[in-house]
Amino acid sequence: MANKMTRKDATRKRHRRVRGKLSGTTERPRLAVYRSLKHIS
Repeated sequence: MANKMTRKDATRKRHRRVRGKLSGTTERPRLAVYRSLKHIS
């Protein structure tokens, strides 16, 4: 039977996964893109 993951462990796991994909520096911050339906044709 698998061990039940604690909330802290789940947060750490998610944090590692997300930080692996996202990279931002002070010179080049992470880019946030918001697309509304108005500007999509």
